[in-house]
Amino acid sequence: MNVSIGQIMQSNFPTWHWHIESSSICSLRCPRCPRAEIPDTLVQTSLGLDFFKKNFNPQFLQDVWQISFCGDDGDPIYGKEFIEVVEYLKTTKPNLSLRIVTNGSHRNEVWWKKLSINLNQYDEIHFSLDGWNQSSNEQYRVNSDWDSIETAVQTVRENSKVIMTWAAIAFKFNQYDIMTMKDLAVKWGFDIFQLTNSTKFGSKYSNYNIDGVDKLEPTAQYIAKGHRFSRQIINLTNRKLLDNGKNLINTELYTNVNRDSDIIPLCKIGNKGLYISSDGYFYPCCWMANRYNHTRWQEFRKPQYNLNIRTIDDILGDDMWNNFFNNLTNYDECKNKCCSSNFNKGHATSW
Repeated sequence: MNVSIGQIMQSNFPTWHWHIESSSICSLRCPRCPRAEIPDTLVQTSLGLDFFKKNFNPQFLQDVWQISFCGDDGDPIYGKEFIEVVEYLKTTKPNLSLRIVTNGSHRNEVWWKKLSINLNQYDEIHFSLDGWNQSSNEQYRVNSDWDSIETAVQTVRENSKVIMTWAAIAFKFNQYDIMTMKDLAVKWGFDIFQLTNSTKFGSKYSNYNIDGVDKLEPTAQYIAKGHRFSRQIINLTNRKLLDNGKNLINTELYTNVNRDSDIIPLCKIGNKGLYISSDGYFYPCCWMANRYNHTRWQEFRKPQYNLNIRTIDDILGDDMWNNFFNNLTNYDECKNKCCSSNFNKGHATSW
């Protein structure tokens, strides 16, 4: 791949990676998901094939190397025409890298086979599994279905070379059974075991405490130290994602980004991806789109940011972004997540 950095930059935004919440619909009721914590502003919808054909046409896709389907509110597998969207993207650009993050529940074998045959070794599926059977997994993944999860994993493994990751969050109920999950991941044919240390516990946010105790909080070693989660990644097989050049782009942007500031925005590097909500609104990143009161997410819910109304080129080329980048200190998420004290290669090149 021979791509100049100038090709993938528009108004300081790198267009090589997009984080798209293709669906804000979900069958689960995880207690610390925004859909459970702030249901009043939840919009349940999804982006269909026409949206992707309009905004991610073959010409635009030439400079796109990663699309991450992961929701702030929902799960991509419940969106309308998701298989058709994947088929369109992979047919148009076979070496495009897709990342699909899902709980894996409530879809049947036929559905997973149709999805799997469209994926290859440039792609990855992250199954979000915090337990090792139905009773343990549903302690956080409420309304998950272990039998359909196992069907999903087996069907994907049998029909595709896609890289599979078992993505667990450390909680009090599973911290002593991490090896049990890892061993099951090996048995089921996963390529990677990923353990996330979260920040969403009572020792950091007192609203999670009931009578002074957070029943989900693990011991301190499994809680992220800063304002962003931390992760441990263990390779279970020798199978790797095929390299389409996206890592080189990410590293070059990290190397060349201006560090002479208290805030070094990751949206100028791209490892988090430029974010599109399930109803078509553009945000610099998913953190800006979180519907919590401490963010300013509603500022972006205007027609000028909506990709159902304007094109990507129009939105990214708007002069408004000069003002945005000149006033990053007005945004708590930028100050917390992208402060220069956090900045290092791992921070700027990991998902």
